Amino acid sequence: MGLGWLTTVSIGSLPVIRSYRFYGRADSMSHLGWAVELLAGRMRFGDLFYPGGHSTAALLADTMGIPIERGVLLFAALYFALYALFIPLIAKAIFNTDRTTVIAAFSGFMVLPINQIGNGLFFHTYSMATFFFPVFLYALVEHLKSSRGGDSLFDLIGRWNILLAMLGITLIFTHPQLALNVVILLGTLVVLHLLLRKRHNQFISDLRPVYGVFVLLTLCWVAWVTQFEMVFIVGERVLVSTSEVILGTAQTGGSVEAQYESARAVEATLPELFVKLFLVPTVYLVLAFSMVVFTLWHQFTNTDQGTRLMDDDSLSRSVVGYFGFSGLVLGPFFLAHFMGPISHLFFRHYGFGMMFAIVLGAAMIHHIGPLIPTRGWRRAAKPVAAVLLAVALTLSLLTVFASPYIYNASHHVSDQHIDGYDTAITYRAEDIKWSGIRNGPGREFDVLVPGPVLYDRPDVTRGNSTYNDEELRVLLLGGNEEAKYLPVSEADVDREVIAYREVRYSTELLGSIGSRSGVHHVQDNGEFDLYYVTPRNSESGPAENEA
Repeated sequence: MGLGWLTTVSIGSLPVIRSYRFYGRADSMSHLGWAVELLAGRMRFGDLFYPGGHSTAALLADTMGIPIERGVLLFAALYFALYALFIPLIAKAIFNTDRTTVIAAFSGFMVLPINQIGNGLFFHTYSMATFFFPVFLYALVEHLKSSRGGDSLFDLIGRWNILLAMLGITLIFTHPQLALNVVILLGTLVVLHLLLRKRHNQFISDLRPVYGVFVLLTLCWVAWVTQFEMVFIVGERVLVSTSEVILGTAQTGGSVEAQYESARAVEATLPELFVKLFLVPTVYLVLAFSMVVFTLWHQFTNTDQGTRLMDDDSLSRSVVGYFGFSGLVLGPFFLAHFMGPISHLFFRHYGFGMMFAIVLGAAMIHHIGPLIPTRGWRRAAKPVAAVLLAVALTLSLLTVFASPYIYNASHHVSDQHIDGYDTAITYRAEDIKWSGIRNGPGREFDVLVPGPVLYDRPDVTRGNSTYNDEELRVLLLGGNEEAKYLPVSEADVDREVIAYREVRYSTELLGSIGSRSGVHHVQDNGEFDLYYVTPRNSESGPAENEA
């Protein structure tokens, strides 16, 4: 287990081990920029909707004397290490059996919450909150199974209850959206305890209640999120999607359709992508569901209360029952995100739900063993299980980093990429607009331009990118009314040619940019090129002179 944990953490920490300048494009670049602003004192803790990760990364960088990019990567690696450590601890806390703990450990090493659609192994606040959630879940299980050992106020509240409150507040600051899932989870446990403890005394009342921490986290969550307008915007979209599902008018979300159409464009079949991304998680979801059904059946058919009162097996079954009923509440809430304009959020919640599936699925695997009829069959099952484990680990770990294997581009951000943009932005003409290959340099502006308004960028970076060969050709032929900067990095070319198989841009056109008339090659550092593209009209003269 120790060797497996070290190997898994090493894989998940490869951007740190390989000393990447940064890892994580898109949202992660903006988060890095906000961490820079926090460290420099130009942004306050309360300015961000989810400042926990940014402030901690800035603290790491300042304390250790390392660049902020390194601090951000180190923070992501530390949270991933917590995930790999606490998954088997959760299994140990629930079931208290060594075999289940070992199975859960290797199940956790598969990193099933990562799907490369809604989360990943980079500095993405929801992903980081997902990896921190097992710490909270472990404390929750320990509290549920703990006994009231004394008459003091501390014993009455419970040490695990205090820790739960601290961890819950940490989750609110790391990402309030995931913290809302936690609040719903705790609220479900409260309702179960209130409604069922007298009707099924042998089932629910064995566990300690979570009334206090539920009320505290609910108040803290409401007090924090109501300061931000984006909460009401997203909340409205969730309500619309939910009502459409109830009325039967919902359609598959645009994000899901876009992913599907993009895969078809590069000749990737849906079964192929399902096997690569979701086969092993689906197996664990089935196993987890079977574990809940098995536990509830055993719980309600065993009526001998005298042998069950506060028995550890009874407590374990009660915890599993808690999680099963919570799934009935959280499941529809997650599915409501699958429809409408917020479908990309569904895959975030999918990663959250996989935390339960890993632990409960591992427990079901342990229960399957005794069902094998004879000793001979059991001896034969061991090598089969080892082979299946190797296959599952391979299928899962191949997808934890974006790569052409899943028709996706790496999130590696190299020194040349950052340094190239840094030079280009520093010496740019302020009024010249920027274009790009699929994406403009808005994220790079978030990192490199000090003191920008939160969630805002200079106008010159907005809505000017090319999105396919035709639009790029128009730009290069001078079809625009004004001059533009066109940055092209090696990562842009590799993404379009290797990962996306020239679905939007051809190798020939990308390779011919510098040879076009009216396209001036003004900067080159080996992996980053900056071009100044002039319009072919009578107004091009002043723009060229200004450049």
